Amino acid sequence: MSKSVTRFFLVATFLFCSSSAFTDPVLFCKDGPGINLISDGCISGASSHYSGGGDGIYSNTGGGDPESAVEAAILGATGVAVDISLLGEIDFGDGGALSGSWDFGSAVAYITVKAANSFALYDVEGATSGSWTTAGILTNGGQQPGVSHIRLWGTPASVPEPATLGLFGFTLLGLMLARRRN
Repeated sequence: MSKSVTRFFLVATFLFCSSSAFTDPVLFCKDGPGINLISDGCISGASSHYSGGGDGIYSNTGGGDPESAVEAAILGATGVAVDISLLGEIDFGDGGALSGSWDFGSAVAYITVKAANSFALYDVEGATSGSWTTAGILTNGGQQPGVSHIRLWGTPASVPEPATLGLFGFTLLGLMLARRRN
C-alpha cells in the first residue's frame, strides 16, 4: 500500500473518530415523554454541536435555568406538569469542575446542573445529597464545560382539592347541626 493511500486512511479515520465525539446522541428534555429523570436525566440547551442546535427550552435569562424553563423541561421529559420552586443554589463562579457532589441538608425534588449554554436535569426523589456531572453537555466548541451552578428545586406540599375541602366542610356542618339537635 502506498504512503499516500495509508495517509488518506489515517486522516479519514482520525476525522471520523474525532467528529463522532460531537455527533453522539444527546437525550434532550423535549424528546419525552418517557424520559426517566431519576436514572437518565436529560439536557436542555443550545450548542452548535447538538443535533438541531439544541432543544429550544433552555433560556438565556434567569441564569440559564429559570423556574419556567425547568418546569418546561420536566413537562417535555415526563409529560407531567410540575410546579417547582427554587430551594437553593450552589454557585461555582466562572466555571468549575466537571463532576462532584452536592449536599443541601433538606429534601430536594430536582436538581439542575448549569454549564455553558445548557443545563442537565435530574429527579433526585427527595434526596438531601448526591453527585452531579456536566457529562453530555457541550460547549459551542464541542467540549464538556465546567459547572457554573447547581440549582436545587422543591415541589409544594400537597394541598387538598377544593372539592375535597367543600365535602369536608359540609360533613362538618352536618355533624354540628346533628349535635345541636341532641
